[in-house]
Amino acid sequence: MYHKIHLSSPSMWWVTVNDFYRQMSEISSKEVVYLKDYDSKNPNHVVITFDGIYKNVLEYGLPILRHFDYPFELFLTSDYIGLDNEFDSIEPIAPFVNYEELQLLVANKGRLQWHTKSHLNLKNIQDLDVIIAELTVPEKVKQLDVSGFTWFAYPHGEFNELVIQEVRKRFEGAVSCIQGNNEDKFVYNRLTVVNDTKLRANKIACIIASYNYGDYLIEAIESALRQTILPDEILISDDCSDDETGIIANEYVKKYPQLIAYNRNDVNMGIVAHFNKAISLTKSEYVFFLGADNRLLSNYVEECARKLDANINTAIAYTDYTFFGPRARLAYSKFSEDRRAGIIENTFYQICFPDFNNREESLENLSKENFIHGSSMFKRTAFNEVGGYHKTGTPEDYNLFRRIVEKGWRAEKVKNTNLEYRQHNIGQANNILSLQNKLNFYQSAYSRKNTFEKSFLFKVFWKTYIIKEKVVNLNKKKVLRYIKRITKTK
Repeated sequence: MYHKIHLSSPSMWWVTVNDFYRQMSEISSKEVVYLKDYDSKNPNHVVITFDGIYKNVLEYGLPILRHFDYPFELFLTSDYIGLDNEFDSIEPIAPFVNYEELQLLVANKGRLQWHTKSHLNLKNIQDLDVIIAELTVPEKVKQLDVSGFTWFAYPHGEFNELVIQEVRKRFEGAVSCIQGNNEDKFVYNRLTVVNDTKLRANKIACIIASYNYGDYLIEAIESALRQTILPDEILISDDCSDDETGIIANEYVKKYPQLIAYNRNDVNMGIVAHFNKAISLTKSEYVFFLGADNRLLSNYVEECARKLDANINTAIAYTDYTFFGPRARLAYSKFSEDRRAGIIENTFYQICFPDFNNREESLENLSKENFIHGSSMFKRTAFNEVGGYHKTGTPEDYNLFRRIVEKGWRAEKVKNTNLEYRQHNIGQANNILSLQNKLNFYQSAYSRKNTFEKSFLFKVFWKTYIIKEKVVNLNKKKVLRYIKRITKTK
């Protein structure tokens, strides 16, 4: 149950646009239905409902609902159509939609339902005439949605037996948010959604692995932070670098202490031991590695997690990738033509991989080539089942993912996002973008004035220094003129 969708959240009843988008993405693997089709025994069914129908639902919520193509229910209180919530002294003023805007919502998969005439709390009302008046939908309002007004929402989530009796006579079902249950369709309870509400059961960890890749680390971290759906945890894991990796990582930890953590190994452990340790330092069920020299498209986390959500037997979500950097063309040329998907602006070289069809065919393909890259998102359950990364004569990611598939798990290709895979020389640091990122980083982190620079003593010394510099740079005649001017003598 939602009330308001807006850019900011002045109270619990206002869900921000970002959190609303995240929540809609989190239910994308479910079947979103109207109340008339809802089966309380089906764990895959979800109904989206709004109470009050504020204008900001139309302005900010509807575009997101249209993006996901979701149906939704709108519980209307007719006395407030076209007005605002001035009656609610605690909440900021928010206008309700008017008749034309209600029609627009209905035309975009919204279904109007009834929330009483005046939003009167019916729990203690025993006057039958009052109850009937509140439950009766005016004819003018009924015309707004000829398929609607078959379900009822109890104002304030409360009711009594007399109210329930009258509701049963007039509606197909009813919802509460306090007194109800999940069995009786005339008192179904709803979840009150707030900004922090998570509708996905499984959390997501992004591990940014770095060994002397401080030149590129900022780009990798920023690409993780710019995701349409943020990971629940980001671990920057440093395999004993001797460059500025630690400085950059610690600054990001200070800036995002609830999201980003930093691990530095005391000695260089190598890829396999390092990766296994890094995973042990995270808790999420969904995990993926991002090389500190690579980047993610902004929808990478959202799309990969959606694929894992969709099937309990899918353990790996993999993508195509795009080469970039000074050696991108060379890397691209080494792939067969059927893997080359095109070149964009002579900068990005796209590599495509096959779909995961039946398990036997995919295992045969995996025996010939590795088409599941190291930044693929996977389930911790499957990772633990096969014993994590192993030291073998083959690439560690290829070996892990092949063992997971051999164990009976599925992999699925995610088709509308990819990894940006940098191709560069070892030790190549003269990259203009990398240098610019570092310049911006250090300016942001260290250009703030310290306490002494703000003090009275510093200001006195600074003014004295400026006067001294002016005097030193003047000749004798200019000095005399300067002294006369400041002493106002002739």
